[in-house]
Amino acid sequence: MKTTQIRATTSDEAEGQRERETARAGTWARTRTPGGSVMTGMLAGALLWLAAPAFAQNTPANPTSDRRCLQCHGQAAIGELGPAERRSMVGTRLENDAAVIAPTTPANVAGLTGKEPAKRAGLHVKADALAGGPHAELRCIECHEDAAVLPHAPTLEKATCATKCHSAEYTEYMGSAHHEALEAKDPLAPTCASCHGGHDILKVADRRAGSNKLNSLHLCGDCHAKHAPTPASKDPKGRIETYLGSTHARAIDKAGLPMAATCADCHGAHGVKPSKDPSSKVHRGNVPQTCGRCHVGIMEVYEKSVHGMKNARKPGGAAVCTDCHTAHGISVEAESGFMQDIIDECGRCHDSPDAAQGRPGTYYRTYVESYHGQVTKLGGKRAARCSDCHGAHDILPLENPASKVAKENLVQTCAACHPGANESFVQFDPHANFRDSKNYPVLHGVWLYFMVMMSAVFTFFGIHTILWFYRARRERARLGAHHNHAETHITRFTFVDRVNHALVAITFFGLTATGIPLIFSEQGWARTMATLMGGVEAAGLWHRFFAILLMLNFALHFAVLGRRFMTRTVPVMEWVFGPNSMAPRWKDAKDIMGMFAWFLFRKRPPRLDRWTYWEKFDYWAEVGGSMIIGGSGLLLWFPELASKIMPGWLFNVAMIVHGYEALLAIGFIFTIHFFNAHLRPGTFPVDPVIFTGTMPEEELKHTRPEEYERLVKSGKLEALRVKAPDPGKRPVILFIAIASVGFGLLLLALILIGGLT
Repeated sequence: MKTTQIRATTSDEAEGQRERETARAGTWARTRTPGGSVMTGMLAGALLWLAAPAFAQNTPANPTSDRRCLQCHGQAAIGELGPAERRSMVGTRLENDAAVIAPTTPANVAGLTGKEPAKRAGLHVKADALAGGPHAELRCIECHEDAAVLPHAPTLEKATCATKCHSAEYTEYMGSAHHEALEAKDPLAPTCASCHGGHDILKVADRRAGSNKLNSLHLCGDCHAKHAPTPASKDPKGRIETYLGSTHARAIDKAGLPMAATCADCHGAHGVKPSKDPSSKVHRGNVPQTCGRCHVGIMEVYEKSVHGMKNARKPGGAAVCTDCHTAHGISVEAESGFMQDIIDECGRCHDSPDAAQGRPGTYYRTYVESYHGQVTKLGGKRAARCSDCHGAHDILPLENPASKVAKENLVQTCAACHPGANESFVQFDPHANFRDSKNYPVLHGVWLYFMVMMSAVFTFFGIHTILWFYRARRERARLGAHHNHAETHITRFTFVDRVNHALVAITFFGLTATGIPLIFSEQGWARTMATLMGGVEAAGLWHRFFAILLMLNFALHFAVLGRRFMTRTVPVMEWVFGPNSMAPRWKDAKDIMGMFAWFLFRKRPPRLDRWTYWEKFDYWAEVGGSMIIGGSGLLLWFPELASKIMPGWLFNVAMIVHGYEALLAIGFIFTIHFFNAHLRPGTFPVDPVIFTGTMPEEELKHTRPEEYERLVKSGKLEALRVKAPDPGKRPVILFIAIASVGFGLLLLALILIGGLT
């Protein structure tokens, strides 16, 4: 049985001999019995015997050298020892200590619990482990105080930093959340060594150190990313990821700027405490001071603001840095993400009624319902946000003459975005509330008018549609389907009429698709629609394009009307109020009563003429509605110019008129008009007359008997007779009609979803 032993001597010569022997052996000697048990008792006995000249009982280690420590801990094999072997190396007095008898068994298992680690690689310490570090001149026992007495006790306290070197830091740590976690046996709780390193510790200024400013965000992040969610921190990993994407982290990680804020700059290094702790650096009441250590200039401005003054009176009682900039996800203020989020950050505080000024609405809600808020909600970057008007860190009360929104400064503030702003322009109120009858009686009255108008229109025509559908179904069941495949057709619309209608349809769909995302800007689908059009700015350009196209179409229509008037063959009054005119007549009132009578009990419908009352309503609703929407739209398109001839508060009225008149038109066209023209029994799925310009003669005779009889009597019918349209065109017409109705109903569904939610 061959045994290689660790030898301990006290002379330098013997030490050199030991190192040479160790280099040759390269391992701790182990003697195994045939049964495979590790024999360490002899090793321990030999060590104690050889060490006897070097130690007196309870003898302190050599104060000038760590050689004796390294005689054992400097050999790699010590990290491979098992629990019993390790136990045999400690807890035994020297042979000249009569109070304790040396062990006689090869492996001392007394006192083992069975929970000891199989190996302890950390027991091995390289001779140069401290070289180059701040502890290079320290002796082992200055940190490992319990190891000052040889041989070691069976159980030693861990190395401590709480000595004359780091007592202040240790005191901070003892009151921290990290120490609290350590006391709670949290395996992830950080200690001095887990942050700064053990024997391989480096100065914080050393770029290789984990605690160096350019490395510390990953040191903290790697640990906190492993934490399980808690009531105080529901998503630790997500919080770390948010910080790593922030301006602070990117400045450190990407740009290598050590002056950027790290975790320790905000939370503290050794005295980290929860944000709810009043002594925490990140407690609401302390956040301005914490951020102000770096952002000195901003802090000086903030302290004089309405938020800063409130916080001075009551710490945490008003907005602090993290309310607007967030805590971990701080971004550059010029970035689109920050610009989009800031209105919601302000809204979290300013979304309650301001009772002091008697305003039932909230500043946040009135803002997001304004044009500025709608555009911003859809991702727009050009519309004014809270900070554009009120300031950012320098917000002052309205009554303060230096405030950006003080009366004497409003023109200058608005002129930053609207160079032509004047005293009239600033009468526009970005927080006007049309539901507030006390403070905004005119706006409330306009809004109330639209509520009454929309209710009346949809109630009347809703009942009209339901009754018509019911009666038409009964007639269809009684008489069977009506087929309009006659070879002879009668011209009803000229080519220009059909072009007019096509342009009306195109512009209406275009204006609706580009306009409703603005009205329902807080809906997810609205943001998607705006994005599909290239963003809200591009959607605005498309909206204006369709508006111009609509105006050109109006010009074409009225030019044609003017030409027809000039070439008329009947007196002016007959041309204006005759049967071929769109002007309302007394007959229309009688036809309405006749239709309702037919819906309910009469056997036959009224005898209709060229234009029915519902067609006239469609026409005048289109003409009048387009003028109202177009006029208010122009006012909003060119506010600086408009303010030179009218008061700015009309912009608030124009917002109400433009939006609600559009909703009235959209709702009517996509429901009532679609039913009257295409979806009612007898015309479903499409009435092709507006596409072909002609209708079967029998259909004209059946549906508009007065016009038919007048044409026959005047001898003009023959001139209007044409061949039936090419049947090959019907699939194309059918596709266009179904696509139009489908798209319209989709837009209507989105509007209903937006209105209900």
